[in-house]
Amino acid sequence: MTFTLGMAEMEYHLRDFMASLRAPIVALFLAILLIPFHALANDDEEEMYSIAKTTQIAAISDFDLGLNAAQLRPQGDQILIVGAEGYARLIDSEEPDLRGKDISLTSGKSEDFTALGWHPQGQSALLVGENGQVMRLSLENYALETVGGKGILEGEKQTAINWNRNGDNAYLGGENGSIFRYSSADGFTFLDKSSSPVTAIDCHPSPSTRLCVVTTAGDGVAVIDTDHQVSWISNTEGDTWIDVICPTVLRDVCILIGSGKRLAILHLDVEKPSASATDSPDVLSKLEGELTGGSLMGDGSISLHIAPYSIASYGLEEEMAWAVVLKSDVSGEGSLAGSTMVFTWGSEDTDGFVLSSNGLIASISPLKEVEERDLLGMVVMGMVAISVPGVLFGMIFMNSKTLQRKWSDMSRKRRQKKFDRNQAKQDAGDSKD
Repeated sequence: MTFTLGMAEMEYHLRDFMASLRAPIVALFLAILLIPFHALANDDEEEMYSIAKTTQIAAISDFDLGLNAAQLRPQGDQILIVGAEGYARLIDSEEPDLRGKDISLTSGKSEDFTALGWHPQGQSALLVGENGQVMRLSLENYALETVGGKGILEGEKQTAINWNRNGDNAYLGGENGSIFRYSSADGFTFLDKSSSPVTAIDCHPSPSTRLCVVTTAGDGVAVIDTDHQVSWISNTEGDTWIDVICPTVLRDVCILIGSGKRLAILHLDVEKPSASATDSPDVLSKLEGELTGGSLMGDGSISLHIAPYSIASYGLEEEMAWAVVLKSDVSGEGSLAGSTMVFTWGSEDTDGFVLSSNGLIASISPLKEVEERDLLGMVVMGMVAISVPGVLFGMIFMNSKTLQRKWSDMSRKRRQKKFDRNQAKQDAGDSKD
């Protein structure tokens, strides 16, 4: 009887003690959960910081090349770059600092190349430029040959070109606003004309979407359908759109990049392209400098080029942009920090390369302090993962009279068995005596 009463008293005091701890445990539990979110909120609401740095690793030439455009081959192994006075070159995408892997291309032209487009099969590309210049690169012999039948383009500076997903048509845009179609069967065909320069053309990568998007400096955005009809999208005029990127086959959208640090999502209407529409543009007010273009990275994010030299990134899944490299974290020799970005490529926003208009190549790598902070975040999350189940069980136990009663009964039975065993041993010893 004495033992039973002692246990009851202990259980009473234990429940009273646990009840007194309930509020602190709940508070600790909530604090642990809120730690990472609070940190993220502070990052968003307070000062901007870099998560990576750029460091110059190579220079293609000793003089300014005046590069205007670059594009990754569909196979991902080479980058075609073009620039002033007919300059064209292939560089290795994995080791762009090794000049021994470069392939110099001879155009024999003095006119500037301003844009290029790889054929989806990756065995050829079209290069366009001043005075209606159009040349074809073939990887069979690395020869640049003038494309015939371009009399319709004569004297007009071409500023944009891209192939549709099927590779049967390419679309070109000029400084005077003209939009053309090219096919090997029909040559060049005039489609439409805006009153402002065409700044970019991109075609959606999905084989089922088969739409291309044209941006202009003042007349808005147009969609080209499979019948080569040009539809101008309402409520896009008046903005200076400088680039367009269609990043994924999973969604019928393209990202519009505009001056004034403006980004907008263009929702493509496959059934009725003229009904395509944009969301209200987002203004990236916290970003330093001005947007000059963008490049698609390997993870599906869009690397945003900024002048003065800095980088931001846009994630379609998150529908938000964030700083990657601020100007203060640009390092290297020569005039890297003062150069203009032409192209960015790599696996993700903190792992890749940047090509500048003067021919400088820089690597992108994560900052050490950011890696350490991420490691700390992983440790905290690990602690949360370990502690939360225990805290949850404790909270459930403290609020369940049934569990407490069962635990009390089990404890009483264990102690009773131990008492009985000891008593039996003692009785056995007494009987021997």
